[in-house]
Amino acid sequence: MRFLYLNRRTRPLTLVGALLLAALLVGGCQATPTPAVPTTTAGVAAPPPTEIVPSTTHTPQAQPPTTAPTATPEPPRIALSDTVTGAMKAAIENWASAQGVQVVPASEEADVRIETTHTVSNATQLSEAVFAVADWFPTLRTGMTLDDIRGLWQGQPTADGLVTLLVSPDTAAALRALWGEPAASVTVMAPEEIAPHLWKEKEAIAIVPFDQLEPRLSQLPLDGQNVLDRQMDLATYPLVVRTVASGDPALVESLTATLRDQVSATNRDLERMTTLIMTGVTAMARDTAWVIEQKGDPAYPARKIADVLAAADITHISNEIPFVESCKADPTPNLLVLCSKPSYIEAIKLVGADIIGLTGNHMLDYGRKAFLNTLDLYDQEGLSYYAGGRNAEEARRTLFIEDHGNKLAFMGANSFGPPIDWATEDTPGAQRYNPDTMKANIEAAREQADVVLVEYQAEETYEYTPSYNNRQQFRATIDAGADIVTGVQAHQPQAVELSEDGKKIILYGLGNLFFDQMFDLDVRRGLIPRHTIYQGRLLQTELLTTMLENASQPRWTTPAEREVILKNVFGASGYR
Repeated sequence: MRFLYLNRRTRPLTLVGALLLAALLVGGCQATPTPAVPTTTAGVAAPPPTEIVPSTTHTPQAQPPTTAPTATPEPPRIALSDTVTGAMKAAIENWASAQGVQVVPASEEADVRIETTHTVSNATQLSEAVFAVADWFPTLRTGMTLDDIRGLWQGQPTADGLVTLLVSPDTAAALRALWGEPAASVTVMAPEEIAPHLWKEKEAIAIVPFDQLEPRLSQLPLDGQNVLDRQMDLATYPLVVRTVASGDPALVESLTATLRDQVSATNRDLERMTTLIMTGVTAMARDTAWVIEQKGDPAYPARKIADVLAAADITHISNEIPFVESCKADPTPNLLVLCSKPSYIEAIKLVGADIIGLTGNHMLDYGRKAFLNTLDLYDQEGLSYYAGGRNAEEARRTLFIEDHGNKLAFMGANSFGPPIDWATEDTPGAQRYNPDTMKANIEAAREQADVVLVEYQAEETYEYTPSYNNRQQFRATIDAGADIVTGVQAHQPQAVELSEDGKKIILYGLGNLFFDQMFDLDVRRGLIPRHTIYQGRLLQTELLTTMLENASQPRWTTPAEREVILKNVFGASGYR
């Protein structure tokens, strides 16, 4: 109800004003006008309308779930050390991407940790990388110590003047896991630049992965351990870096299974490594035969070197003379009709010989029958031979040998004569050298072999420098596709020559193995190359050195004797 307040000073109302005021007061007291009551047609009052009262009940709303929604799980995490590089790193990252695994830095928490280490402990080894110390091929060094190599890494020159250590980026990363950050004396360069740099800078040495060795590099034993020796204990060799994984077993197993098909477990797989030893002149006659008879030991010439030669996977002997039942030990000086007693084959067997080269020019000294009997003896002893035979066809035949997955082809020829020693279509003897025939044989062999080896009985000279004709002949053979060319005619060591790309090698002369020459030091000196073939290619050639004693028995040289031989050989090669 609204009230009208009048001022006491208001003038008295007139009648009309009073009536208006009354009407206003009455209207103001009726907040809600009473509606008219409807009636029926009969005049009977209708029932009052039902009063609608506004409801206080709210419209039902969607209820929240009784449990919280499931959160998306975080992906597994692998912490990958920055010392893991190359193919291994790429394979791990590819696996992680395919499996939805997150790769994080080594400093972060993770389900699996992958790192490099020398010793595996409470982890699964994924792979191992074996490294070698390498110098240029014509080095006179016989080895290095771990202290010297580690000192170079830390910036300390060696006592003999080495001041620089060369490594590739991947090698540098791997060695950081062992020795920490390198000093400024460590030069990091592309792998293909290391060998040329070593040939230019004589105050440098390198560390390279085992499988990146090549003929123009010379692997150096480390603390007396030779990484080319399959008997070496890798557990004690200091230059091995292993990639390991630890953590969630299921993830580690999945990763290991994947890497098994993508990354090599090692870069030094003994099942793909072949060691081959080649030797020079063997002719157990004259004074050699006389000493054997005096000693009563047919294997006497081999006694001091047999263990090393027999340890090779393949050992070669170039025996120039026949075995003759009626042969007598005749020490007559300068006797040129030569033979050996069949019992002397015990020296060849003691060194573990597997193959015999028949290029020699004394094979028919006792006639064709003696030579054929010699071939029969080789057959009985299970010795394979090449470059000579019962006729020209057999002499031309290439000897193929597969060892540890490496396919090798051996062939050879005699270019020196005498002509009576050359095989014909119906007479036995050595294969006669013909450049076109040799080239065709090499090309044919390349279709089946990884490494082709050619042996020559060429011009005989008593000098370290090979003759002009021999140089032309041997180089042409390399150009024709051979990997290793060896001269077995020289009675003293001669030059060694690498191909322009540093992957092939010529050994012009090895000197005497089992022979009696003693008239000066040069004919007493000998070379025994030990080749390492790895995964189908020539990896290394080591030059072992000997000194002949007692007109019959070679021994290993002293360090001083070895240095003299190598200086002469490398000097004749133009390398020093």
